[in-house]
Amino acid sequence: MSSGFADLTVQAHHLVSEGDLDGAQRLLADALSDADPRPGNASPELAEAAGLQARLLVALGEPHSARGWAAFAYAATTRLFGRSDERTVTAAATLAAVLHRVGSDARAARLYSDVIIELTARDGPESQRVLAAHADLATVEYARGQCEVARDRLADAWELHREVYGDDHPSGIKMLAKLGAMERDCGRYAEAHEHLALAEDLCRQHLAVDDPLAVQVAGLARAAADPDHVCAAPEPQAPTTPVVPAARVAPPVEGPPDLPPYTPPALDEPVRTPLYHPPGRATDAGHVPTPRTAPEADAEPFDDYPWPPEHEQPWRPDEPADQPWQVGEPAEQPWRVGEPAEQPWPPAEDAVPPTVVGLTADAPPGVRRVPPAPEPSSRYLPVHVPRPPATPRRERPWLPLAVLGVVVALLLGTIAVIAGVSRVDGDRDTPAAPSGGPPSSGPPPASARPTASARPAASPGTPPGRFALTDRRDSIVLSWTYPAGAEGPVVVAGGRAGQPQHTFATLPAGSGDYIAYGLDRTTDYCFTVALVWSTDTVARAAPVCTKRRR
Repeated sequence: MSSGFADLTVQAHHLVSEGDLDGAQRLLADALSDADPRPGNASPELAEAAGLQARLLVALGEPHSARGWAAFAYAATTRLFGRSDERTVTAAATLAAVLHRVGSDARAARLYSDVIIELTARDGPESQRVLAAHADLATVEYARGQCEVARDRLADAWELHREVYGDDHPSGIKMLAKLGAMERDCGRYAEAHEHLALAEDLCRQHLAVDDPLAVQVAGLARAAADPDHVCAAPEPQAPTTPVVPAARVAPPVEGPPDLPPYTPPALDEPVRTPLYHPPGRATDAGHVPTPRTAPEADAEPFDDYPWPPEHEQPWRPDEPADQPWQVGEPAEQPWRVGEPAEQPWPPAEDAVPPTVVGLTADAPPGVRRVPPAPEPSSRYLPVHVPRPPATPRRERPWLPLAVLGVVVALLLGTIAVIAGVSRVDGDRDTPAAPSGGPPSSGPPPASARPTASARPAASPGTPPGRFALTDRRDSIVLSWTYPAGAEGPVVVAGGRAGQPQHTFATLPAGSGDYIAYGLDRTTDYCFTVALVWSTDTVARAAPVCTKRRR
């Protein structure tokens, strides 16, 4: 099989070199009609033949028919040789060109990007194949409405091509003419006129008058702008967050600003803002309230308070001489300005700060616990609400007996019914006594009777029934009814209307539908299905055809 495909591919290349594209396409179509349609089973020769068939169909103006073979060739070469192989890159470029012609520009752009990456790694960014792939990708981006991106890409490709290969190269002239046409369709008439005029001048200098590229450039320069082309609107820029200017921003070389050193206030300094003033008392500038004693109780006697023993308390209000520090005596303060404080509070060494009183197990000496204030009593008084007495539950001694009697009656009735049914069934199952005459033939058992749902087996030679066709333009769905009792395969054949039919696929026994892909959207096709009963008996259904309006 592989050598046969190789010979056919060589013959097709020979016909293409002679200009017979139709003959080469028909030669490959006849050979590929019987090939396995699964890319996972394709050989290298089959993949090459499928790729050549796709290129021939594109050249003949049938991109929809070429789509299936191009996809088949790309999948087969990717599996056989990998994505970086020369044959896979060629198949990817062919599939991208076919997808662009059938309108699948998004996938075509992705394939062209992959082709550019692989060719750049293989040939370098200045090779003719890489620049041509950039030009093809720019054409796809232009068709998608990405006009600015497409023009920039094509302009860069043309300038690099001109710098490396000169002005007389046909590929550079073609890029320049295509760039001018894009600019004209986008409303840039001055730039379009400049580039198209330069392309015509280069054709007159370096090409013959009857050269196909010169004729194409001349016709493109005289054509009008495409009225149906629409450039996609650029995306709006995100609003920037307003910046509030500062009076002066220090440069990085200055570093962070220096803050003045922190100096804690001395204890002998007067408090500028009094923390608390009880009502009815004058403000005392020298009074510093602490959390240990309430300011209101400074002048009240403490005789009625349960003081701890004298050896545990550091000082009492009536003994000011024993207190460790007093206002106006800075020499006795435990810490001074500029020296690190060993403890942030002035009581005795074993005392705890006021903020953690109550968190330790034992209260330290010199710390008085203030009992919490009692909660205010509710302003709602209890009111007696008289409630009606509960209704006494009436005793019903006869209710359990009545329920028990009903249950017993139901059980007895159920047992009687079951016994009667069993007796009737036993009488029916007992065979009749023999009477000496011939035994009467009874009806056959239910298991021997044929079910209504079982279909009778069809006679050999019965074709598939209810053969129908559903036209979806890009694909055609065929459906039929497989005859009951048959065990042979189903052969699907078809072709263009008025031409000989070719085998599309051979399906296993029991198949009832088939979908044909890669067909021309404007050409009518006819299909038929045949059931192979044996080597001598083949039942073919009547052909069905599409009815498309061209």
